[in-house]
Amino acid sequence: MSDPTYTDANRRTTLAILRIIWLALIVGQVIFGAVVLYQAQTGQAGDQSQLTGQMFAIAIAVLIGAVGIGYFARNQSYKKHWHGNAVAPPGFFQGNLILLAALEGSSFCTLVFVMLTGQMFPMILPAVASLAIQFANFPSAIPMQDTPPDFSKSQP
Repeated sequence: MSDPTYTDANRRTTLAILRIIWLALIVGQVIFGAVVLYQAQTGQAGDQSQLTGQMFAIAIAVLIGAVGIGYFARNQSYKKHWHGNAVAPPGFFQGNLILLAALEGSSFCTLVFVMLTGQMFPMILPAVASLAIQFANFPSAIPMQDTPPDFSKSQP
């Protein structure tokens, strides 16, 4: 069975869809964060002060796990769909979607803990870190471009 041929149109479509999903995930987190912030300011949050330290530790552990598992899963997807010197569009889409979903899960977990405790700082920090990592992972087409590695180029 031969490998499928992916055109530039496949790559552009995959990239466009992934960027829309990336934006939707970030907007969802920001809107939910605004709701949590409003709830904390109006004083409607629950009082779980005895669990604040434990929830903060859990939120940090979830963030570390999400980053580790997300990057590992993305790299495994990239390796599975490696053709020539580039990642095929299905592997690029799948890997980035897994990473973004893991980071969003971490962010929502933290925001729920903020809502339960009614304490914004330092409880919000893992959600901010997760959001920053998502911003840093804006989908670009570089992994899908067929470029030979540097060591394969001839030396002058």
